Amino acid sequence: MLSRLESFSKKFENSIFVSVDVLKNPEVSGEFLVFSTPVLLLFYKGKEVLKQVRFFSGKEIKVTLDRLNEIDN
Repeated sequence: MLSRLESFSKKFENSIFVSVDVLKNPEVSGEFLVFSTPVLLLFYKGKEVLKQVRFFSGKEIKVTLDRLNEIDN
């Protein structure tokens, strides 16, 4: 998953991508209700717009990022 996020961060330069180890940062998992890993949380203007747990496709993430990118342009 990290390699996909790295490639997305190059394409979507106006976005911020952060990886968090919830075992080392349990307060983050509590705040965002993360009960399983891996999990991808996507926020747009401070609001959660996508939450994918365990199995998710890079294509789905790209489609969502493209849609959000179009809104800003």
